Amino acid sequence: MEQETTRTIRAVAFDIDGTLYSNWAMYRVTLPLVLRHLKLFRAFGKARREVRGEYPLDDLERRTAELTASHLGWSLTETRAAIRAIIYGDWEQRLSKVAPLPGARDTVLWLREQGVRTAALSDFPTEGKLRILGLDGLWDVSFSSEETHYLKPRPEPFNRLVRDLAVPRENVLYVGNSYAYDVRGADEAGLMTAHLTRRPPRESRADFSFHRYEDLRKWLERRINGTEPD
Repeated sequence: MEQETTRTIRAVAFDIDGTLYSNWAMYRVTLPLVLRHLKLFRAFGKARREVRGEYPLDDLERRTAELTASHLGWSLTETRAAIRAIIYGDWEQRLSKVAPLPGARDTVLWLREQGVRTAALSDFPTEGKLRILGLDGLWDVSFSSEETHYLKPRPEPFNRLVRDLAVPRENVLYVGNSYAYDVRGADEAGLMTAHLTRRPPRESRADFSFHRYEDLRKWLERRINGTEPD
């Protein structure tokens, strides 16, 4: 269920994967690579789920590699090299065949024209991905949650986001497609949230749910200047 808000939006931050581009489009172009290295991708995915529940963490990259290596029965050195080359290298390059979602780039450009600060926050490295998607140069702030040593929905990435944007957290909107990681994580950190989905969950904590960027822009129009919505 959508919640109304009268808070002024002074900054909008976007998740990348599944939010600025379609997950289905990504699955189509990366499927051959995933199938070729299925054991690695499965082990890495399991390790990422496990590491989200660990606290405290001193070195997220190493801990993820350790868990992945244990699932594969590989050495840590071999596993780290495979993750960097295949998951952070080959997989990312496949995105050159994926286009941003309709209206995503135009929405970010429009926000900047309105004087709203923009950010990109992902659980994976951001700079190369944004460049490949043709979305580089559009952000006041962009970084991976990995740089904080914690993944969403932990508060650390969202706290850094607020700090780097230099905008009060109650005036920051976070846009994402994952209810568990994006919406709940940002909401618990005190940010406003917009959920990209066709089927919002019951009693959704998102301030707004949408499946077209055109609808998000309309919703934003009366909230970036402090005007109370109808």
